[in-house]
Amino acid sequence: MAKWNRNGEGYADKTAGIAIQNISREERKIAMAKKRSCRRTTDENIIHDKAVKMRKMTDEQLVHYVEDRVEKARSEGFNLGKAQAPKPEPVNIEKILGEIGMIRGIGTAKLLNIGNVLGKYLGVQENA
Repeated sequence: MAKWNRNGEGYADKTAGIAIQNISREERKIAMAKKRSCRRTTDENIIHDKAVKMRKMTDEQLVHYVEDRVEKARSEGFNLGKAQAPKPEPVNIEKILGEIGMIRGIGTAKLLNIGNVLGKYLGVQENA
């Protein structure tokens, strides 16, 4: 054969086509998949798979999926807020009445009435 139909490695140009034909279809899919996945990271592939899954959902499935996600987010937010909320300190009514009793002009009868009012309102708050 003449030099004009040889490639840089010295083979005839037809050999590349024959080699490609001899590769099985599965090997070509794997090779193409590797080439395609190198464009995305593993995190991007996970996100892409989720997006494809959501695009394939029917309207009813999509509505249920979104409602479930909203309910899950609400419950997680509620539980997180509940855990972060400060615990109320118990109120010592006797200590408060002792300080009020030190004020000039408040006798035992008035102190008893104040104690009843404090017990009424603080008792409601403790039960809430």
